[in-house]
Amino acid sequence: MARTCLACEKGVPKRGRRRCPLCGRVFRSGWEGVVSHWKARHQAEMAYARFWGSLCRAHRAGHTLECPSCRKGIPRTRRWPRQCPECAQVFRGRGWSGIESHWRAEHGDVMAYEDFLASLCPAHRGGGKPGIDYLPLGDR
Repeated sequence: MARTCLACEKGVPKRGRRRCPLCGRVFRSGWEGVVSHWKARHQAEMAYARFWGSLCRAHRAGHTLECPSCRKGIPRTRRWPRQCPECAQVFRGRGWSGIESHWRAEHGDVMAYEDFLASLCPAHRGGGKPGIDYLPLGDR
């Protein structure tokens, strides 16, 4: 059974300002404020992660994504190895080798791999040389 986009089901246009598919609230800049809105108004009907995962790519576009590695405090130096911001797994070798299969297998419920890669800032997206330092799992 193919999952359908909740916003498409409710007839929310794919262009223009983003609107809540359940109550029609219009968001000012992309999806800014959707998390707090959803959790305050619609959490009982559907979990936010399930709602966000149900949206098609066209409806998710415009969601302001902040670099998850910056948010977790992973340094942006070229000496630092590439590290998964969700589980702190360190990727050895050339840059992000193996991140796609890791992300799809372990964190697909957080966000789509393409969205994850697009959300990385240029400093974290670039390749790095593996080192011995990494963010300990407990410091996520």
